[in-house]
Amino acid sequence: MSERKVTVKGPPPEGLVELIIAEYGSLKAFAEKQAERSELVARFFARIDSLAEQYPDKFVAMAPGDVLVVGDSMDEILRGLDEKGVPRGAAIVEFLDVESPPLVL
Repeated sequence: MSERKVTVKGPPPEGLVELIIAEYGSLKAFAEKQAERSELVARFFARIDSLAEQYPDKFVAMAPGDVLVVGDSMDEILRGLDEKGVPRGAAIVEFLDVESPPLVL
C-alpha cells in the first residue's frame, strides 16, 4: 500500500479526532481502514459491468475478501452478509439497474 499525504486546511471539527481514535485506536489505523475501503470500492467498480451482466436488476454487495452477496432486496443482502459473518458496514451495496433511465442534460 502506498502512503498518501493529505493536507487539511484548518482544524478538524471539535471532537472528531477523539471519535476516530476511540473507534479505530489511532489516526494511522483509521487511514489504513480508509485505504482498504477505497481499494474495495475500486475492485467493485472495476467489475461492475460483468456483475451487471451476471446479476441484472439485483442488489449486489461486495465485502473485503471479495465476498459477494446477491439478492432481490436489501433484506436479502443484509441476511446474506449476516450469514457470512460480514459486518454490514464493511460491504459496498449497489442495485444493478440495467434499464437506467437516460440522463437528460
